[in-house]
Amino acid sequence: MSADASVASRILAAAWPGAVAEPLLVSENATFRVRGGPRPAVLRLHRPGYQDDAAIASELAWIAALRRDTAVPLVEPLVTAAGPILVDPETGRRAVLFAEIPGGPVPDGALDAAHFAELGDIAAVFHDHAAGWTRPAGFARFAWDVGDLVGERARWGDWRRGPAVTAQHVAAIEPAAERAARRVDAHGRTPDRYGLLHGDLRAANLVTSGGGFTVIDFDDSGFGWHLFEFAAAASFVETDPRLPEWARSWAGAYRRRRSLPAEHEALLPDFVLLRRLQLLGWLGTHGHAVEADPGFADGTVEVASRYLAGRLL
Repeated sequence: MSADASVASRILAAAWPGAVAEPLLVSENATFRVRGGPRPAVLRLHRPGYQDDAAIASELAWIAALRRDTAVPLVEPLVTAAGPILVDPETGRRAVLFAEIPGGPVPDGALDAAHFAELGDIAAVFHDHAAGWTRPAGFARFAWDVGDLVGERARWGDWRRGPAVTAQHVAAIEPAAERAARRVDAHGRTPDRYGLLHGDLRAANLVTSGGGFTVIDFDDSGFGWHLFEFAAAASFVETDPRLPEWARSWAGAYRRRRSLPAEHEALLPDFVLLRRLQLLGWLGTHGHAVEADPGFADGTVEVASRYLAGRLL
C-alpha cells in the first residue's frame, strides 16, 4: 500500500468506519474513490504545503455559496462528525470528502465551440457571484498574479526548468513570455477584470455522464484576472487550430452576462501564453503525477511564435 493510501485509510477509519479507499488519481493532490461509507464519495488527500486549513475552509465556503445561489451543477462537499476537514493523526495531512458524481471527465476530443460557450457562461456566473458575495471572516485564498504564474518562483514551478526545455527553447519563448507578462500586469486589478475565480476550468475538472457536466476541483481557486478562466479552459489544447473559434464562443457567452470590453478581450492571447508556460512549469514539478510529454516544450515554442506573430487567436 502506498503512503498516500495508508493515510487515506487512517482518515476514513476515523471518519467513516468500514469505508474503503480505492486509488483514483494523483495530480496536485491524491484522490480516492470511497466505498462502504454512508454514500459513494471521493476523498481528496491534500499534498502537504499547498493549502492550509483557512484556504481549504474558504474553498468549501465558496462552493457552498455557489451551490446555494446559482444553478451551475457543482461538486458537493460532505461533512462528517469530524467536520468538513479531516486530519490524519499520524502525519497531520488534511483531506476532504465529496459526493461521487456519475460519469467521467470531459474528453479533450469532445471539445467544441458549444463546450467553450458553456464555460464562458459558467465563468461569468462565478465572477458575478464572487463580486456580490460577502466572504466569511477569515476567507483566504492565494493570488494568481504574473509572478505566481510564470515567475522564477512560480507556484507550480519555473517554466524554464520544464521537461525537455533547452537553452534554445528559452531563447525562443522568452520574448513572448516577457511581452505577455508586461501586458497582463499592466491590465490592472480593478474589480471589473480581477477577482475570485475557479482558476482551472479545464476538461479534466468537468465531469459528464453524457449530458451536460458538473464542475469539480476548486483547489486552485483564488484571486486573479477573469480572462484567465478561458486560458485555463484551453489547457493542453493551445495548439488546436480551432482555438480562435473557441475563444470567440467563450467571450460571446461571457459577454451575454457580464461586460467584456473589446480591449479586455484582446488580451486573451496573452493569458493563453502565460497559462501554457504555467503548465510547462507544472509538468517539471509533478513527475510523481504525470508522465511528461517531451514534445510539450516544442509545442510551447509554437504557441509563443504564433503569439508574437499575432496569430494565436
